[in-house]
Amino acid sequence: MLTNWYTTETRLREFRDLRTEQKTGKLNSLPKRDATMLKRQLSHLERYLGGIKYMTRLPDIVIILDQQEEYTALQECITLGIPTISLIDTNSDPDLADISIPANDDAIASIGLILNKLVFAICEGRSSYIQKN
Repeated sequence: MLTNWYTTETRLREFRDLRTEQKTGKLNSLPKRDATMLKRQLSHLERYLGGIKYMTRLPDIVIILDQQEEYTALQECITLGIPTISLIDTNSDPDLADISIPANDDAIASIGLILNKLVFAICEGRSSYIQKN
């Protein structure tokens, strides 16, 4: 997805346009067959792009929760030079990520705690950066 960003961005734009048409009611004014096709396409795009629908550019940093499961994403980040923070379990390679955090990547409680701390630190860093400039 990240290494093919141009295509992903085009599909995201199409997804946003279809959602806008659905919200404004333009799909209801189309013939039934066309509206059904567009709704099916919207459902498909929602399934595959729903998690990144607000993304307008490549991310500045990527947080990877399960290195084994998200190995492809990690390789894409390495290829594009995007820094990564990775939760490292005993079955993971700490050398692949830029910042490795030893943690149980299967426990929801530990993931929630670490993500909350990371989000707080990122927000804190952004607010202090904005105040300085």
